[in-house]
Amino acid sequence: MGAVLEPTEQMTPWYAVEVRRESAYVTAAVYNEAHVRQIAGEGAETDEERAAAWHVVDEDTTLAPGTAGALEAALSQVTGHRAYRKWLETGSHAGGARAEVRDGRLLVAAPNSYRYGPKDGSGLVSTVEFGYEDVGPILATVRRLAAG
Repeated sequence: MGAVLEPTEQMTPWYAVEVRRESAYVTAAVYNEAHVRQIAGEGAETDEERAAAWHVVDEDTTLAPGTAGALEAALSQVTGHRAYRKWLETGSHAGGARAEVRDGRLLVAAPNSYRYGPKDGSGLVSTVEFGYEDVGPILATVRRLAAG
């Protein structure tokens, strides 16, 4: 069981975070809410809500919703939590995790992470479970992108 953190103003409306012992769930909040509403039969997802999902690009890469600054705020919330700091006592960051902007969109490569979402073939994902091995390198890259 993890700790669900209160979204910061910088993360809103894009992300919600839950930290665990060795990973953190970063949920595309707008899309997740719409998808749950649709499953409950309370209204269809709009194109804007679908655009606010994580989008699978390939085995390790996911197109992120929102801005680099919003993802920076979400990952900063993860690294500021005691679960992440405790993991750092014995864990280490793996190679290959990174973020980049391509065609104006934020792409995140996270080889030690898992994506959760509909299995309907759309490539839309509500949540990425970032292994802590990936968080530090992605955050460092996203910080540079947000600043630049």
